[in-house]
Amino acid sequence: MNPIDRISRRINTLIQLPEKKDVILITDLRKEYRQDLRNFIVGETLGVRDGKMVIGKNLYRRWLHKIKTRGFDFDVKFI
Repeated sequence: MNPIDRISRRINTLIQLPEKKDVILITDLRKEYRQDLRNFIVGETLGVRDGKMVIGKNLYRRWLHKIKTRGFDFDVKFI
């Protein structure tokens, strides 16, 4: 598979996540994105379900907006 196609699919998966899932867990994301999301949600109010951190859809969408406008805060290895 072409590396550009792979990157596009992975980003598209991030965008579609809130539409497909009822709740978003940090483990729903690929490992390469987790550090950026953790950095973004510092100080935010989060919930817990079954002992796992739940990220609100509005907070998640704000993170997606940040990615679209400013990019990732950490190096992301797509390949």
